[in-house]
Amino acid sequence: MSLIENLNLGEVKSITVNQLLIHYLAKGSGWRFDTLLEKEPETIAWIDSFQPGEILWDIGANVGIYTIYAAKKGVRVVAFEPHFANYFQLCLNVMLNNLQDRVLPLCLALTHKKSVDTINLASVDFGTSMSSFGSNLDFRGNPYQPVFRQGMVGYDIDSFIADFNLPVPHYFKIDVDGIELDIIQGGSRTFANPAVKSVSIELIDSDHEQVMGVTRILNRGNLYFAHKKQNPVFATPETKDVMNFLYQRIA
Repeated sequence: MSLIENLNLGEVKSITVNQLLIHYLAKGSGWRFDTLLEKEPETIAWIDSFQPGEILWDIGANVGIYTIYAAKKGVRVVAFEPHFANYFQLCLNVMLNNLQDRVLPLCLALTHKKSVDTINLASVDFGTSMSSFGSNLDFRGNPYQPVFRQGMVGYDIDSFIADFNLPVPHYFKIDVDGIELDIIQGGSRTFANPAVKSVSIELIDSDHEQVMGVTRILNRGNLYFAHKKQNPVFATPETKDVMNFLYQRIA
């Protein structure tokens, strides 16, 4: 029996997206793959602009929907996902698609400094979001009661690249529900590297302090605002001002 059968993890489904055959574990988070083209069409268009062999860091990869899509197109991906259940399913999805040579999944939290702390999980279900590393504040800064506090190592981008002698990625996708500015602060030297072509980051449009803080750091690295987009069909009253901001390098 396979690992999926042994653990009673449910059905493996397949979907063809832009002529790419993608296999995924349906349990809990299958809807994320089912809506891959609809939920964030701007993210798909952005990934479609990448060249095979280029490097994407998917920070807050969840179960790997954009990681798998990018890797299927020949992009090399480092996928960061600290939530234990999401990381487990991320690895399974990488395995199901035979992408271990293109995807490096890491159960690690990126933040503004090296640290050992807890990630406070809002849920332990597959495909969940809205958890927070180092605090029990949600993405709007409101306190919540975690269902589980998971131990986790935190690292800043600049130190992680330097300590492990990693190549600077060409693209960053950041979707972490609250500590976006911390992550950007921890990567200020990296974002100034000409190898970085663009950064897609989910921000709260009405949180001017967060948006301006991120924008200032990226501007110092010659990465400038290109657009902000959201598919209103998938917006809820809680997320109606949460948008994907794209910053691109200007030489």
